[in-house]
Amino acid sequence: MKKGLLTVVCIWMVVVSFAQPGLYFNVAGGYSMPALQQTQQAITFQPNGTDPAGSTIIPLINQNISDSASLKFKSNAYQGYSTGGIFSFSAGYFINPYVGFEFGMTTIVPQKSRGTSIYDDNVVLGPKVRINSTTWSHGISTSISARFNACKPSAKVVPYGRFAIVLPVWGTTVHELDIQSTDFLKTKMPASAQIRTETKSVVSVGFNASAGVGYNITKWVRIFGEVAGQYLFVRSGTTTITKYNLTFNGETNDMIPTYSTFSKVTEFVDRLDENSNTTAFGKTRKVPNSTNNVNEDAPRQELRRAANFSAFSFNVGLTFTIDNRLLKKKKNRQPVPVHP
Repeated sequence: MKKGLLTVVCIWMVVVSFAQPGLYFNVAGGYSMPALQQTQQAITFQPNGTDPAGSTIIPLINQNISDSASLKFKSNAYQGYSTGGIFSFSAGYFINPYVGFEFGMTTIVPQKSRGTSIYDDNVVLGPKVRINSTTWSHGISTSISARFNACKPSAKVVPYGRFAIVLPVWGTTVHELDIQSTDFLKTKMPASAQIRTETKSVVSVGFNASAGVGYNITKWVRIFGEVAGQYLFVRSGTTTITKYNLTFNGETNDMIPTYSTFSKVTEFVDRLDENSNTTAFGKTRKVPNSTNNVNEDAPRQELRRAANFSAFSFNVGLTFTIDNRLLKKKKNRQPVPVHP
């Protein structure tokens, strides 16, 4: 992803360096919210037992299914990763007064998604286990778009539309868990754990369409506002546990050094079979003299998941234009003869 971001920046620098009449720049800010589609909303890391290798990535929900609950319930948490403030910069070039092409970069200041799960665990954590989950994502995405102006070149008011291909080039999805236990390992003593995981993505492609209107303040500066819709699911690459602190009997221990790579890192793939590094097809863990153990020094493999970044958004911003007519006038201006 870092190489991809570097490539994109280099391309943008070349575009600016060879700027021709018709070039323009946009700077904008706004707010983004989840689209109407509510499937595969925000996801979270779900621990299972004392070894993270038994953990899974599941949709974020709110629930209380403990036997002590006065009313058991489960409910979806629909806030997705597309919620938050957005900032964008783009450079474009109009090949004629009505059609142009644009390259842009966008980042989001995320609003965190939260969920609470309460349940009973009769093996490790005891009754009324509480897991408070917080998840968010940050990163940079690029877009290549075609833009269409629906007005005469001399108009003060400029309606326009744009269609873009969206390509995330860098980003991380973070899951933080605060786990509270009242009867850890049936000792009648409380315990707590703080866990943080970071998920890196692989190449993903989405689409974005927008409609807006601009107003020409001067020949060089335009103010605009627009609404946009985006369809994007970002595919998971790897998830790594970066923090796992366990507090019991007044003492806090860093558990990460005690775990193998198989327990700490999950690699997401599109296919699992008997050769995959997983226990799904009969491979065992740490069985002496076994020839069918998983590789503890390699990541655990699971089927790939995708996080929902589909969104509606609105933006306001400024366009700075290099006026084609002014440049032509300067180019065609004849020198005034000087007489002795």
